[in-house]
Amino acid sequence: MVGTKNNRRTQYTKQRLRDAMVSLLATQPLAKITVTQLCAVADVNRGTFYAHYQDPTDLFHAIEADLIATIRPLLSDRPLPDWLPQVLAVIAKEEAATQIIIRNLDDSPLLQAILAPIRQRTLAEYQHLFHEDDPAVLNYYFEFCLSGAVRVITSWLRGGAKETPAQIAAVIGNLSPL
Repeated sequence: MVGTKNNRRTQYTKQRLRDAMVSLLATQPLAKITVTQLCAVADVNRGTFYAHYQDPTDLFHAIEADLIATIRPLLSDRPLPDWLPQVLAVIAKEEAATQIIIRNLDDSPLLQAILAPIRQRTLAEYQHLFHEDDPAVLNYYFEFCLSGAVRVITSWLRGGAKETPAQIAAVIGNLSPL
């Protein structure tokens, strides 16, 4: 129905803009992307863009928020091997958007919010495993393992995600006490 916020035409337009953003981000940083470029790639006019988003950063955050909303329910207090394969399946399906967010890991407050509960649980595990009480040292352990996991995932995606999510989760899980 015309005028309805989530009608098919609106959803189609938003998807075209999101695809355009992902395409442009593959070749240039977010700060360099303009509304004009987005509209040209998506084949929509500027008024249509502004009907949905304030600027390219707003569009980027919408892409990020959708990915996070998909992943967040999959995370749990269960051990890593129980939930990571599901998360990796989402990541493989949303490869372009996920790589964008992974590249901007430190600048992604939404992704950091997802990592927060994992971080707390992991730091407690590291404290027990390594008999370490210094929060700085525990954080170094976490950053080391997180960086390794991110590299494994990005290598897997760049290689075409040929292995199953369960295989990649096992690699990460075998090297991490998460």
